[in-house]
Amino acid sequence: MMLLGWARVLNDTVQQLQGPVCRSCNHPTCVYADLGREPRHQPAHTATWLLRHTDALIRHPAGPDAVEEILTAVRNARWAVDAPPRDLIYAGPCDACDGDLYARPGAARVACRWCRDEEGGRLVYEIEARRRWMLDALEDVELAAPAIARALTSLVRPIKPALLHTWVAREKLFPAGRDDAGRALFRVGDVIDLMASGDTRGHQRVLVVA
Repeated sequence: MMLLGWARVLNDTVQQLQGPVCRSCNHPTCVYADLGREPRHQPAHTATWLLRHTDALIRHPAGPDAVEEILTAVRNARWAVDAPPRDLIYAGPCDACDGDLYARPGAARVACRWCRDEEGGRLVYEIEARRRWMLDALEDVELAAPAIARALTSLVRPIKPALLHTWVAREKLFPAGRDDAGRALFRVGDVIDLMASGDTRGHQRVLVVA
């Protein structure tokens, strides 16, 4: 789905070509015609289509975000092959020691491994309160699309950087600035509002903040 999202973003800038092609071959004419058609919903074909459009992807304003997310996905896939399962979610920093708090999905509370409360027990936090605190802290932060996607995927629900650029194309999201590399930066609160509105191109509507 991540590759298909970037292919859809890029496909709007590709000249559409017509004509019959072989289903599977290396004929130069078929390869050329295939470049001008939207990729099929198959991971292998989408990856090949993007590989053949690397020059267009590099020139696209969202190109750096696409490259970063694709490389991150490749690293994560390679890591997952040999790594043990990891089902813990990030629950924010501990107020006392700034250490990272991790909890199991669905848990209501999380305890710091190092800090103790006044009674000598482990310092415990309400996960939902920590989640809302982190969302509030991110409201006015300006980040690139991949960083926003990683943060909100953890705190709200899965979202892809390509969706932010789709919103830009629809003039529903506007860059708040650019970083030193020239990449567009977006206000996190604007993205949260769009997620709450349900405008996610088919994703399930879920209320983000009460």
